[in-house]
Amino acid sequence: MHIAIDIGGTKTLLALFTTRGTRVKRYKMKSYQDPDQWLSELKKNLRRILPLRRKTIQNVVISYPGVLNGNHPGKAVNLPQWDGEKIAAGVKQVFLDLGIDRKIYYKNDADLGGLYECWGYIGKTVYLTFGTGIGGALVRSHHLTRGSAEFEPGHMVKVYQGKRLEWEKIASSKAIRAANDDLDVTKLAEEKALDDVACRMAVGIAPIIKEYQPDQIVISGPIAQVLPGFHDTLMKLLRADLPKSMEVPEIYAAKRPQESVIYGAYRYGKSKLN
Repeated sequence: MHIAIDIGGTKTLLALFTTRGTRVKRYKMKSYQDPDQWLSELKKNLRRILPLRRKTIQNVVISYPGVLNGNHPGKAVNLPQWDGEKIAAGVKQVFLDLGIDRKIYYKNDADLGGLYECWGYIGKTVYLTFGTGIGGALVRSHHLTRGSAEFEPGHMVKVYQGKRLEWEKIASSKAIRAANDDLDVTKLAEEKALDDVACRMAVGIAPIIKEYQPDQIVISGPIAQVLPGFHDTLMKLLRADLPKSMEVPEIYAAKRPQESVIYGAYRYGKSKLN
């Protein structure tokens, strides 16, 4: 069995998978800014998903919302009080206290989401996930490309409504929610609001297409659930912004927009056994 943990800027998902990829348990907890509080809650809530026979656990894969140096977590932008080295030591101790001494892998959350969501596509796929920030991955033929680790689309500086901002300040789920009176982005239905989402997304997607020329783009995160409502507008905006000689790739919604990362974590964990 495999344990998958997705640490986001606001929430942490815990999941237990069988070796065949069936998710048998899942629990959501808050991503506390205080690292000690988060570790304490992690230890308490892991008990909710652990199997009776803990020896069946083969490894643990954790998506980390920040800088990684190999398998070592560093700073996390949306969790500024966290120290990666102390988090890794604390997580290791939590599992030891629970009787689990297994390899723990740390990966970028967007890379894990991309591994899962882009698995069935041919050619080059750009994966974009819109949450507290904006992350991304570059996938070709079921594998992350060499440039994927340096792909940080959310930090591109763009001009929107006369202001120079990082793209994630314009088009992340957090930014879109703030622009809509704190309405859950999955509830957006008015044409005006959805057209605004398309404009915000086109600001960053157009230059990504120009630079990487992907065969398709996969959108993940909460906003993927309302993609049908602004897909056509987004495509029109991109066609207007791109050179006539450049085709606009198809844009798809993620299969599991809220759980892409934990399923990708399972897939990565299983790959490490081969």
